[in-house]
Amino acid sequence: MSRKLRFGLIGLGEIAYSSTGHVFRQTANAEMIVGMDPLPDIAASYEAAFGIPCSTNIEDVLNNPDVDAVVISTPHNLHVPLGIQAARAGKHVIVEKPMATTLDDADALIAACKNAGVLCSSKEGSVRYQPATAKAKALIAQGAIGELMATEVTGASNKPPSYWTGGYTGRVQTSWRKSKSESGGGVLIMNYIYDFYRLRYITGQEIERVFAEFGTYRTPVEVEDFITLTMRYTNGAIGTWMASSCAPGASKAGARGTKASDNRIFGTAGQIVFDNNDLLVYTDNEVEGLTPGEWAQISFPQQWGDQAYVVYFDKFAEAVFAGREPDIPCEEGRKTLEVLLAAYKSGETHQPVTLGEVDGKQ
Repeated sequence: MSRKLRFGLIGLGEIAYSSTGHVFRQTANAEMIVGMDPLPDIAASYEAAFGIPCSTNIEDVLNNPDVDAVVISTPHNLHVPLGIQAARAGKHVIVEKPMATTLDDADALIAACKNAGVLCSSKEGSVRYQPATAKAKALIAQGAIGELMATEVTGASNKPPSYWTGGYTGRVQTSWRKSKSESGGGVLIMNYIYDFYRLRYITGQEIERVFAEFGTYRTPVEVEDFITLTMRYTNGAIGTWMASSCAPGASKAGARGTKASDNRIFGTAGQIVFDNNDLLVYTDNEVEGLTPGEWAQISFPQQWGDQAYVVYFDKFAEAVFAGREPDIPCEEGRKTLEVLLAAYKSGETHQPVTLGEVDGKQ
């Protein structure tokens, strides 16, 4: 590739500091060249750590002719207004998850990017580049599990009180994580949005109906810290979820506790289980590399972490330079967001919610 796609970073808080900056040091097709954050000390510390000019003025990013694209890493409710501003400035847009907190906002960002002729992508889709995700999708395509019957996701963490005002690093003191209007929700939208996208991508099935119950039990916030839900896929398969950020005895170190959240996929002829860095696979069918009637363990050097993000940014750059849609356009982010909002609506009404019935403003 003749040159790299040049990114400006909008929002230099926790994810930008602990992940994105390090990712761009590994990308082949993309680079960060400038950043901004409204807090002077945060902008200055990012500049010192990563060696790019950083300011408190967004125009220093959007008016910079060398900036091709932006990454927006701000409180969730700011993703869309800042994304629209960037699109109107002619910049391609990547937003951290979730892409928006309402469907109306998601639609507004998609429309703004189309009108400006720029690409837009939501970063939770990076999970598709994890080796285990790709392998699981390939196994299903090979018929390893037969027809999809069900999925199961469980996970529990115990976020410390300091998380809600400073994240895990404590680098930026803020209250947006506590607020339903600013964050969009709690543990489900903050941490398990990746799992929703992963299962949609692997199975090729969309979710058509959701029933959820949730509560806030041990955390002084407006959002849920425990949630359970059931759902129906378009092919008739079912799914269950249980997620918590307040489970006593769970790890305080990470969003999903001592291990990645468990994802399990059941089919008429087998199962696939995500187990840390491994896939556990059972099949009754003849599939290359597997023995019918026996469990197999498939290991990978890296299941989660920066490498998937490296591929994500490089693939986005390839799409820009090729003049094509990215692998994960914002329309995909909207589909996942609609499921999450349906779950929240269900939990509030105590009734099942069919997708398409979610108010765009929710």
